[in-house]
Amino acid sequence: MNDLYQAAAIPLSKKAKNGTVYVQGSPVNYYDSGSSEVSSFSRDPIVLVHGTGGNAQLHYGYLFPILELNQRVIALDFSPVPGKDEVTLEDLENQITRVIEHLLPDTPATLVGYSLGAVAVASVAAKRPDLVRNLVLIAGWMKTDVQQSLRNSVWQDLYQSGSKTLADFTLYCAFSHAFYTMLPPEHLRIMREKIRPTAFDAQQMALNRRIDISDQIGRIRARTLIVGCRQDQMVPLWHSKLLFGAIDDARYQEIDSGHGVVFERPGQLSQMVDQFNENPARFPAGSIVPADHP
Repeated sequence: MNDLYQAAAIPLSKKAKNGTVYVQGSPVNYYDSGSSEVSSFSRDPIVLVHGTGGNAQLHYGYLFPILELNQRVIALDFSPVPGKDEVTLEDLENQITRVIEHLLPDTPATLVGYSLGAVAVASVAAKRPDLVRNLVLIAGWMKTDVQQSLRNSVWQDLYQSGSKTLADFTLYCAFSHAFYTMLPPEHLRIMREKIRPTAFDAQQMALNRRIDISDQIGRIRARTLIVGCRQDQMVPLWHSKLLFGAIDDARYQEIDSGHGVVFERPGQLSQMVDQFNENPARFPAGSIVPADHP
């Protein structure tokens, strides 16, 4: 996902505190709802990791204030590494790991990743099981396929040429037909105008083309929820099913949405994450979890 729907994103949280850690000379901003005396905060803290071209507010502006009602919630913004012309998956993993070690030094967390964020947190879970008790992978994948590469090539050509068509192409790929049907024309206009990819967005898109963590997925031991999106054109549904089959302690759930599920179905998605974090073992490994919403 690129910079979509920025004007419609609500504030991340009224009570979350902002902070910064430095990784490879890069400032990584984070947002922390903090602890509470509420008894339900015996749940594991949640760490939210955004997708390509996004940030915490853009991709989790709807989910963060809902989830923080029942558990501590942390989110972070990926940051480019100074002096580097490309971003690697290891760069993103280092930023996630540093934030967790800084804020949760002795507390395994529930990592929630969306799109490229799902790839990054899956890799962290495979390499650093000490940091991750539970895992939620939303619209994620483990190896880029031909369809994704073709879409990525079109995006790169439109970006490098400065074409205004890039906004329409991004919107076309991002959402389901049902979402566009109910979307007011003014919101569509705002969304189109707000798509202004940066050089760091382009670096993330280039990284998307190189993704292959298939040799790591089998090492994940965290209790995992896989969330696939039925109308996803950016990361087609079969990728979520492949993740479900490759992770031992995984359960699987679907949402009838395009890739932009954080905008299309934020209420349903936050409910899935919240219920999983409340009781990750509610459904045994290998379960296909029924959706509460059609």
